[in-house]
Amino acid sequence: MHKKTSVISTMLMCTVIQIVNVPIGSAAKDDSSNDVDYAYSLEDKTIYAQRSPIIDNPYLTGGDVDIISRQDIEKHHYNDIIAALKTIPGVQVSTPGYKGGEYGYSSYNTELSINGENSIVILVDGRRVDNDANSYGGDKSRVNLSTLPGIDNVEQINVIKGPGSAIYGADAAGGVIDIITRKGSAKPKTTLDIATGSWQRHNYSLTHTGSSKDGTLKYAVSLSRQLSGNAKYKNDYTDRTETFDNTGYRDENAAINVTKDFDKNHSLDFTYNHSYEKAYYPITAPDLQYIDSFYKGTMAPIDPVTHRYINLNSLVKGYRNIFLYDAWLGSYDETQTNNVDIKYVFNRTDENAESFIRIYKNYTRYNMKDYSDIWNVPYTYLNEFWDTAKDSSNTHTDIEKVTGTTIQFAKHIKNQSLTTGFNYKKSDYTGWDSYDSYSSKRHSYNMYLQDKIKVSNKFTITPGLNYTYYSDGDYNGMNFDSASRLTFSNYSNYKFDDKTNAYFSISQIFKPVTGLDYSRAFSSDPLKNEKGYNYNLGIDRKITAKDDLNVNYANTYMDNTIGRYSILNSTKGDWETKAVNAKRKKQALNIAYTHTFDNVWQLSSSYSWVKENFHAKNVFINPDGTTPDSLINAFRPRNIYRTNLTYEKNNWFGDLSYTIYSGNDRNYFTDSHFGVLDFVLSRKLNDSMQIYFNVNNILNKAYQTRALSSYDVGAFPENGRNFMIGIKYSF
Repeated sequence: MHKKTSVISTMLMCTVIQIVNVPIGSAAKDDSSNDVDYAYSLEDKTIYAQRSPIIDNPYLTGGDVDIISRQDIEKHHYNDIIAALKTIPGVQVSTPGYKGGEYGYSSYNTELSINGENSIVILVDGRRVDNDANSYGGDKSRVNLSTLPGIDNVEQINVIKGPGSAIYGADAAGGVIDIITRKGSAKPKTTLDIATGSWQRHNYSLTHTGSSKDGTLKYAVSLSRQLSGNAKYKNDYTDRTETFDNTGYRDENAAINVTKDFDKNHSLDFTYNHSYEKAYYPITAPDLQYIDSFYKGTMAPIDPVTHRYINLNSLVKGYRNIFLYDAWLGSYDETQTNNVDIKYVFNRTDENAESFIRIYKNYTRYNMKDYSDIWNVPYTYLNEFWDTAKDSSNTHTDIEKVTGTTIQFAKHIKNQSLTTGFNYKKSDYTGWDSYDSYSSKRHSYNMYLQDKIKVSNKFTITPGLNYTYYSDGDYNGMNFDSASRLTFSNYSNYKFDDKTNAYFSISQIFKPVTGLDYSRAFSSDPLKNEKGYNYNLGIDRKITAKDDLNVNYANTYMDNTIGRYSILNSTKGDWETKAVNAKRKKQALNIAYTHTFDNVWQLSSSYSWVKENFHAKNVFINPDGTTPDSLINAFRPRNIYRTNLTYEKNNWFGDLSYTIYSGNDRNYFTDSHFGVLDFVLSRKLNDSMQIYFNVNNILNKAYQTRALSSYDVGAFPENGRNFMIGIKYSF
């Protein structure tokens, strides 16, 4: 172990010395043929906002990259980052139909996946926001999406399918999402945005950007608040619009960024992000097909002494109706985040790649309240327990902390763009509830080396190495070992001509087992670290001056991965999450086509397909009689078709979007396919004022993007028809 670490450290240090000592005389040739709208700094790379066959920057290695620009955000008036991401081909947003969730349980939280893979890396201004000691959602991205910046503080969102680059680490199997927050502007600008709509929803935001007189000091401030009452949904069984009780929320975000430019190669950047969310948590929607047995108290036999159900479990039809108690009593999840980031840039190459040092601290606190003690009470005896249950809720608090530092060196030497760096993170977790307390700590670091080599004007190859180390530690008194691995990646990009570009990549995947997963393992199935490979290939083709085609295929093979699912513990009478070793093969295909009719009308269509084979290695039957394979496999639509017709002329913008989710298993979804129609319309009244109108699910369709085998069909309904109308004023 120590010998391997020493060898890798020596190799990287030699590279650093070479990069630092090479004279700065090898400036890249000016390629005026590159059609670029504008560029922005993405920590250690430059991303160009125009979607083109070749993304000419020193650190992205080609491949399938989508950019959501500030212009896109302002045209569509997305409610949050999630709403923007779900428009990208290959990105699937799976939600339970509400914002609130439960710490450590991915089934009851919104999840993101890229090409069907939820092991993705999420960055804010190039900084990782995950925690190695534990996971809010219990998922593989280890990020609570409610802690991300408010959409009004977002300048651009970059979606990279597949690992993308060695600098992102060895755990970005699905891809990378980098959220770039807003920075200062040369001229002062203040924007006020107010909107209101269905279900007592009200959105308010205020942003201000500016700079000093000499332009060397820039600043940006953002404040926002979103409020909502209970959502509504179309129920497939009753064919009526029903109220989804206990789904209201309050979101608040505040951010400040200050950048001081000393000269063109030196700058100091300070960023502070705060978010607060109180989101109510209904667990599931009621099963109205069996609601009578709930109200009559006939779901299971009743103990004549305790007046509680005997052996009530998820095999009982309509079992999830007991969660109505949580909805009526007001279960909720409260989240508060405070993140600080300081970055000093001490050199920039002619390609605008940065050499820098950064220090940061992330802090998130979760407060949860539920009422599970009353679940096995028949409704007919509810009055006996109601007051006691209301005064004796279950509460638990979870705190995640991360302290980290990054140092990076970048150099452009003739036809090579070299990048090497070192990341260190100290992750802490503490939690407690009414019965127990929990804690875990973990140190981690990774060293990366990447060399983007321009072999010719048409061919680029980018080999990379990444050494990752995770310390040993403990979770609630249970010890686990350290983990480390050297991984290799290689990315290639070939430009046939001005109209056609192809790319291929292969990368090794490594992700250690977390303490939380160790605590959920079966004694007969000791968990092993996740290892595998990712292959990614695609082609971008400009068919005509008005037609563009993009095709991407990804294949992920995991020799060992961790599968998570929930089973009923009959002894405790409660649900618990289990983790098992498994093999997995996942294939994904994305096809996107755009046709521009003229300067006013444009049609874009995309198709995304995912196929997954997931098999547990050592556990074949759970204690409750279910099988891991039936519970691990993702219950989500296999195919997503999306078509957008956009209109833009003078001061008008409109976008009519139709999305089809198909390939749904009827054992878990209310239908094999769903069709959802959305519409956006905005009008610029003058240079300062804009009005807009958004309506989602125009046809008020019943649909779901997630299912659980335990709760029968329709447990997590998406929102029914809803609208927002707003006005934006800048001065």
